[in-house]
Amino acid sequence: MDKKKAISQLLTTLEIEALLRESKLEEAYTQLNALLEREPKNAYGWYLLGGIYRRQQLWGEAINAYNKAKMIDPYGPAAVAIESIYEILNFRNTDLMNP
Repeated sequence: MDKKKAISQLLTTLEIEALLRESKLEEAYTQLNALLEREPKNAYGWYLLGGIYRRQQLWGEAINAYNKAKMIDPYGPAAVAIESIYEILNFRNTDLMNP
């Protein structure tokens, strides 16, 4: 990857992260989809997309996006994110169950 492209990619992901911090999910989603169209092998982009889906509790879509990120970068943060979703989905509060 040439230096100009790497800087452009970094700036785009930083802009998307700023939108996410400001809770501007729709705008971040639009920019992220444009980024992933241009760079489908951008693992961090797929990870951010999974985060958007996770915030919206779209668990299946989040897992799919995280899996794409994990396939591109097996040592990235996506694997931990997938596990945390499974923990959320498998949570059972036995105190609230009938005896």
